[in-house]
Amino acid sequence: MTARVGRPSLPAVAAALMVVGIAGCSPSMTKVKGKVTFQGKPVVWGSVTLADAKGQFYQGEINLDGTYEIENVPPGPVKIGVYSPKPEDEHTAGGRTKSSTGGARGAVGRGGGAGGGQAEDPRERFIASQGGRQEAPPRPKPAPGQWFPIPDKNNDPMKSELVGAVKPNVDLNIELKE
Repeated sequence: MTARVGRPSLPAVAAALMVVGIAGCSPSMTKVKGKVTFQGKPVVWGSVTLADAKGQFYQGEINLDGTYEIENVPPGPVKIGVYSPKPEDEHTAGGRTKSSTGGARGAVGRGGGAGGGQAEDPRERFIASQGGRQEAPPRPKPAPGQWFPIPDKNNDPMKSELVGAVKPNVDLNIELKE
């Protein structure tokens, strides 16, 4: 018995290309939301940074109730960083802080080296990589006694060892440990 090989019909070729095209498309983006807690208490200030499998960063601010939202994140595994500086130390709009001499200095490049400076803010590195900071209205600060420090090891998603998975319509809650 011999098999007859013919030319595929145009509709068959179109259908095959459509299947290949759909399979090759990048995953749809989704909104990530959840709550950040440390030892069962909500983290009320700072930001969450997610790094996807390609090393792309996505970031959102933490609200006063510990919740956060980040738009347009691809589904899949992520590395997580949580940064929560003391609210009084937070940068003013424009990305500048007051130095001890009363002048302003740029926040990018602050280091936590032997000089006793603060830890580097990963948000500033992200903002600089995106072309700088746009002016945003100041956000409300937590009430006195609401904010508490979290371990510095959680700041950088590439070093924190915090991981999760972004899934459509599934919250990504972040529980920080000592």
